[in-house]
Amino acid sequence: AVQRASIEAAQRFGQGFKGDPRVGPVLTQAAEKLFALKDLPAAEKLAQQVLALDPPAAVEQRRVAWTVVSHAAFEAAAFDRAEQGYGQALALMPANAAGRNELVERQAASIYKQAEQAREAGKAREAVAQFTRVAQSAPQSAAHAAALYDAAATLIGLKDWDGAARSLEDFRQRYPNHPLQEDVGAKLAVAYLEKGHWAKAAGEFERV
Repeated sequence: AVQRASIEAAQRFGQGFKGDPRVGPVLTQAAEKLFALKDLPAAEKLAQQVLALDPPAAVEQRRVAWTVVSHAAFEAAAFDRAEQGYGQALALMPANAAGRNELVERQAASIYKQAEQAREAGKAREAVAQFTRVAQSAPQSAAHAAALYDAAATLIGLKDWDGAARSLEDFRQRYPNHPLQEDVGAKLAVAYLEKGHWAKAAGEFERV
């Protein structure tokens, strides 16, 4: 109750003292508290107020606000908005800043989720494009391996044997110890057979 009262006081301060340099930090702190309380709509609303301040809030306050907006969008399955927000937050962070890698991972996860949404909607080509964007956005992210593999599986569904083979070969080279490597050989064998690469297909069958 005390925390809620302090948040309400911060909101009143923001409304009553527009232009005051203290409004930015007060609203940012209140947005963080609301996010911690899992009140995501209210947290996002306050964070948007921080981003709309004129004159603009300080860089760190805008970074926090963009992070809150992005997290809220991610939880609401608005993954395109989440991706854009994480991009804005990352643009406000130094390359070596603490917490940067976490935001990179969240941005990559946002793109991966968009790929899953496209695949579930039957938009296979769009799904492949989104899976591919994960690598472009964050090649070192944890989502990259899954995205590369899922792109290959989706390309197999499209009977795009050239694309599937390239993705599977890339996956094998990049992630030799990944658990999904057990399935790569069989999928590559099928792709090679469909491409008429008999010797390569035979080699994959022997490997399997």
